[in-house]
Amino acid sequence: MKKIRHWLIALFLLSQGYAAAAQTLEGVDIMSGKPVSLQQYKNQTVLLAFFSAGCDACVYNLKLIREFYKSNKKSQFSVIGIGLDKKPEHFKNYAQLVNVTTPKDEQFPLVWRNASDYKDSFGSIKRDPSLVVIGKNGEITLKREGIIQDSDWDDIWTSLQ
Repeated sequence: MKKIRHWLIALFLLSQGYAAAAQTLEGVDIMSGKPVSLQQYKNQTVLLAFFSAGCDACVYNLKLIREFYKSNKKSQFSVIGIGLDKKPEHFKNYAQLVNVTTPKDEQFPLVWRNASDYKDSFGSIKRDPSLVVIGKNGEITLKREGIIQDSDWDDIWTSLQ
């Protein structure tokens, strides 16, 4: 009975124009040491790439994401890489490799999800890699577990409009 009441309240609030709770993410970019927050990317499309260092599917996804980012970052499109590694040294080694092998204008913030100062509203990430796209309105427009599908790029492109 309590669940039904909560759902009815939620439906009422939505019908009255109340938006769902905003998505949150707060962490620190492993290379620059600067804070990273979704609030910094307000009115932009943001792709959150959840990955682990050494994961072949993750490397493939990140290569595709980096190409898309390079071509579309002037269209209010940003990427935040979120490391799922259990050990901080694995994530730090990956970040250092990216820093020396990737042109600066193709790099995006990398934050470690297991850091003590990290928090987000995305719950459990069950598959590596995973991605979440947040549209300019702050709502999730795409959630993908596993390798990015061809049709996902159309959805991401549409969210840029």
